[in-house]
Amino acid sequence: MSGRALSDAVLTEAAEWFAALQEEPVCDAVRAEWQHWLTRDDAHRQAWARVEALDRRFHALPATPAHHALSAAGRSRRRFLKGGGALAVAAGTGTLAWQVLPVAAWRADLRTAVGEIRETTLPDGTRLWLNTDSAVNLDYDTAHRRLDLLAGEILLETAADPRPLTVHTPAGTAQPLGTLFTVRLEGNHTRVGVRHGRVALYPDQSRDQSAIVEAGHQQAFNSRRVFDVAPLARGSAWERGILMADNRPLGDLLDELARYRVGVIRCDPAVADMEVVGSFPLADTDRVLRGLEATLPITVTRVTPWWVRVAARD
Repeated sequence: MSGRALSDAVLTEAAEWFAALQEEPVCDAVRAEWQHWLTRDDAHRQAWARVEALDRRFHALPATPAHHALSAAGRSRRRFLKGGGALAVAAGTGTLAWQVLPVAAWRADLRTAVGEIRETTLPDGTRLWLNTDSAVNLDYDTAHRRLDLLAGEILLETAADPRPLTVHTPAGTAQPLGTLFTVRLEGNHTRVGVRHGRVALYPDQSRDQSAIVEAGHQQAFNSRRVFDVAPLARGSAWERGILMADNRPLGDLLDELARYRVGVIRCDPAVADMEVVGSFPLADTDRVLRGLEATLPITVTRVTPWWVRVAARD
């Protein structure tokens, strides 16, 4: 068994034991079995310590709507297995990671919590929507209009103004040419999707690699280059609190849904390619999971309040 598979397996065992021990009362036999598991291997003790630490962090979360929903799940085993979460397994590492905004984002001019979508009008009349877990700084003066995207995703509907408008990210700059467009941070990349108008892209370290994204298309870039253009996904409506799916793979849909809840959703590769059609309310991700489980041959298991698994139905 590989190191990553072992780490994932042990972390899952620790999370399941943690959930089991929340049931009241816990009989002596269960406690003895857990103690035997705990002392059998150093990896078990390390995984248990990590799960305990993450649960303490979960209960220290600020009182956001997502946290209220999670806390309401209750502490018995069956009720404890329902809810969202505050933590994630870092892809490819088998380790648990705290899912938070970057430190600078907490001091941002505008920001949203996990699961929150916010609309505001900027001083020039431009309409701005912040998607879940996003942050942006504003810099307006007599010569320019600048937005710095620190985390997450924004949608902009630009207003007419003689001053240039630019959106800056770690990868570079997006400059609209009269438009409605999104800017999203994806690791070291920035993805721009244009619904109306055109947007110019300028990688930070290779200005000669610039590109123009036309309406109905999206393009990603990093600090050195611009990647291939692709069609814009049809029916994008996150600013209205709706997640659209038009023959969208289940794994991709769950990855997107996970952005709107505190925690992680693990999707079994065996069901990841199932195609999904529908529109789903982003304000109630548990309702979405219940709906998917009712209409697809899948099982949704809530291992802890911050760990959900989706697999094929037996």
